[in-house]
Amino acid sequence: MQGKPRFGIDAPTLVLGFAIGGPLLVVLGCTANRILPPALTGTMIATGAIMAAEAILMTLSSLYGKRILLRRMVDSLALRGDEQALDVGCGRGMLLLETAGHLPRGRTTGLDLWSTRDQSGNAAEATARNAELAGLRERVQIDTGDMRQLPYADASFDVIVSSLAIHNLPTETDREQAVREIARVLKPGGRLALLDFRHTAHYAQTLREAGLDVQRSWPLFLMFPWVWIVRGSKARP
Repeated sequence: MQGKPRFGIDAPTLVLGFAIGGPLLVVLGCTANRILPPALTGTMIATGAIMAAEAILMTLSSLYGKRILLRRMVDSLALRGDEQALDVGCGRGMLLLETAGHLPRGRTTGLDLWSTRDQSGNAAEATARNAELAGLRERVQIDTGDMRQLPYADASFDVIVSSLAIHNLPTETDREQAVREIARVLKPGGRLALLDFRHTAHYAQTLREAGLDVQRSWPLFLMFPWVWIVRGSKARP
């Protein structure tokens, strides 16, 4: 197979709305200044410019900033190379494949419900193709499932990672259940790293209540919106 893995754009509907609506508002504000009050047209122009800028920043974040931060996040785990890893909400596999690349003697499992609202072109087949293009298909397992009910036994994984996935759950109860499931399937002595732009303080608190040693990063500005990483380790008995 030829080509490079393609990982899509996060929140594609929102980005498209900003990309279309922003310039449209600017044009309307500029052309309607003779019939509408200056304050209104000025607001339209400013709002449109902000929307257009956000579309650009979110696209650059998906294509470049996220890749840099995920690489650094996986590097910080100092993997031996033989671990069993899980990517919760793997999408098209950017973090999944970054992790698999560090595990020449291990295996990485990616789990997702494959929502195209959260990532453009999100599908198990797209993730499998990306793994093949990266030369990592033999190190990767791709599963369909709900992070609130992980289909794995207790203490199944040495390492668990996640990127921009848990916040998509609709309620605080759902997110807490997912984080507790992550703690459940992590082995004693195992480590995790969860990257997200919302609710990370709650993730950290839930993990502490589950008995993990947890640290939450400062805001990281290579992505837009900016993100935090929650890192944790599970004590051995």
